Amino acid sequence: MRRFLIGPAGLACAAILACSGGKGGGGLVSPPPGPVATFQCDDSAAATDQVVLRCGAKVAADVWRIDVVIGVPTTSTDINGFVFDVVYDPLLLAYVPGSARAGTLLISDGGTQLFAAALEPGHPGDLVVGIQRPSADGGGVAGILGHDLIMSFQIRSRTAAPFGPEFVRFEKTMAVDSADAPIPGITFSDQLLLSLR
Repeated sequence: MRRFLIGPAGLACAAILACSGGKGGGGLVSPPPGPVATFQCDDSAAATDQVVLRCGAKVAADVWRIDVVIGVPTTSTDINGFVFDVVYDPLLLAYVPGSARAGTLLISDGGTQLFAAALEPGHPGDLVVGIQRPSADGGGVAGILGHDLIMSFQIRSRTAAPFGPEFVRFEKTMAVDSADAPIPGITFSDQLLLSLR
């Protein structure tokens, strides 16, 4: 009589053959994919005479259009221009070059406006903005319903890793009248948060 010794290696081979054969489908089961991070924007409404950053529209999965608006109707009827910086963390966010557009606030009476927006040289997280009516247009305007947009720009997420919420904020702010004097009643408020969650 012959004996067959089945050792641990023999048992392992038998188990593999028993589990892998047939149409049972065996093999590895992949887990379901995890949640996909979403680029989100949160803001608050503007109060009268308050300039704020607003979530405009999601342009792409990683890009938001940000609107700079003033709460209307304004108490000032002689708004002639604005200068401000929009500041953000350049490791997480980036200005989309060429995306800045002037709004309709300063041309609500059919006048013209001069507009410039560019990154501060050497500071990729600082968008410098200037928008003003030329003096030939005579006087400023009031912010009215339907004409509250000062300008807009696009900002994108630079990372696929979750972050935030991250403040996008104003610095070096000023609203001026037709005599180029500051308008003290117009204030700027940081209310916009971006996150990737």
